[in-house]
Amino acid sequence: MLSLLFVYIGFLVLYAIYSAMAIYHLRRFGYVGDLTKSVSVVYILLSVMVIVFSIILITTRNWPASFSV
Repeated sequence: MLSLLFVYIGFLVLYAIYSAMAIYHLRRFGYVGDLTKSVSVVYILLSVMVIVFSIILITTRNWPASFSV
């Protein structure tokens, strides 16, 4: 089970890097005006909500100590 947690943490790190690059490009080459800021804020809020929800699900689940075959 610990390996799945490491995979999830690795996914979160890659997602954070990808999101930072996406927001950078949106601010650099996006629309002129307030639309770029609004889209960035909505994207960040939705991402944080999904990540927090998944972490809550992971921590509240009753994980087995070992696998039985």
